[in-house]
Amino acid sequence: MRSVFLFAALTGAEIVHHAPVDNEFSSLEQVFNASRGTNGGVYNSSDVPDEEYGIYNFCNMPHVRKDHYPQVDTSKYKLQFVEVSHRHHKRTPYATNCYPKEALVLYCDDALNNYYSEFRTQRESNDTLKISWANYQNPNNPFNYIDNGYNGTCQFPQISYAGLEDSYQHGLDIYGVYGKLLDFLPETYNSEHVNFRVTNNVITSQVASALIKALYPEETGIDVKIEVDGFDALEPSYSCDFADDLYSEIRSTPEWEQHLKNASDLYSELDNITGVDPKASGWHVSFDHYFDNTAFRLCHGYDLACNADNSSLCMTEDQAEQIFRLGDYEYNYTWRINENSTLYAATDYGAYFNELKHRLVDKTTGASALKYSHNVIHDGSISGMLGFLQINYLRWPGMGSEVVFELYEGLKDSKWYVRTLYGGQVLETTGPLGTIDMIPLEKLVDYIESMIGENAETLVDYCTS
Repeated sequence: MRSVFLFAALTGAEIVHHAPVDNEFSSLEQVFNASRGTNGGVYNSSDVPDEEYGIYNFCNMPHVRKDHYPQVDTSKYKLQFVEVSHRHHKRTPYATNCYPKEALVLYCDDALNNYYSEFRTQRESNDTLKISWANYQNPNNPFNYIDNGYNGTCQFPQISYAGLEDSYQHGLDIYGVYGKLLDFLPETYNSEHVNFRVTNNVITSQVASALIKALYPEETGIDVKIEVDGFDALEPSYSCDFADDLYSEIRSTPEWEQHLKNASDLYSELDNITGVDPKASGWHVSFDHYFDNTAFRLCHGYDLACNADNSSLCMTEDQAEQIFRLGDYEYNYTWRINENSTLYAATDYGAYFNELKHRLVDKTTGASALKYSHNVIHDGSISGMLGFLQINYLRWPGMGSEVVFELYEGLKDSKWYVRTLYGGQVLETTGPLGTIDMIPLEKLVDYIESMIGENAETLVDYCTS
């Protein structure tokens, strides 16, 4: 691993890590000794009563919503630009997170995924046909039933029917704020004023299809922007060995090794239930796989995992809660607690902030007519954003997690101001941005440039040297 401090000196970086506030996921003692029912979150429903809206809900995170939106004094400020980035909604697990042998059979026939191409220009003949994937299990394929995880008709991953419902509602909620409450969104879709963007992972396009329909129900099809795989700043997928090295270093510290050691008994219990080989790739280096599979089950109303050959041997609620606490600790440690976490966020997600800076500045100069930009992304993307900004308190960003940047023009001083929302409320950080509530735009720009350089030259130096 290259010396972070030497490399920082060579590039002129000014990245300073500011530790997060202490919370229930800050120390291993708290994580392993918490009493049952103290996770402080929801893992089994997309719905939260209105009076409790805003609490952590992994299945469907709080986001901007009309009844809970913190309004700005419109006699002093005029909203000029909004950028929303949110994690996709509920889905099936990734194939790598499936247990080797499953008793649960999953059917996804209630959602239809389309994959086809069409000509840009009108043709007299030889037009293309709408193609939908009809998932099925081939009875003549001898490998279908040999310990291959879930049986049924789902892809791994794909947005579930319930995830599509949440995506559509998310769009309605956004329109309720920026369309109805603030009368800001254009009434009709126009690509000059409204932009949607997805990653190269198909699940983000699946979410966009429902969300955009809620925003613009009269549209039958629109183009969404997607960056070339291998350079995508949203996922992100651009090459940066320095960031990769930092990630490996963060996940090989004594603290990281200790939390895995403390969880050895839990791992043994879970492996015995699920049939996972302790030496299988990825399963015992973090709780990512167990977290994803367990959260999927609960969020969709399925029972916790049971042994495929012994239905009486099942995961307990206590074990599930411990998995979730460990997942929150791992995200908190990776993106905020470790002293190199801010440098990692800057190099892993810096390209996005370079884009954001230009979109904000271009709006102030009149170079851009864009009013609303929307990105559908992933949990690692949200963590990269929040780690870059140095949020004061981080848990694993659940389904539908949302970061919003609002750009305002001062009506009395003609200056520009930024507000950032996470979970529908003003974002608080422990870094120099403090509470990002109507801060001068130049303060955010200066902060971004201190992390990646004026034209991202520092970021490029990190990733290519």
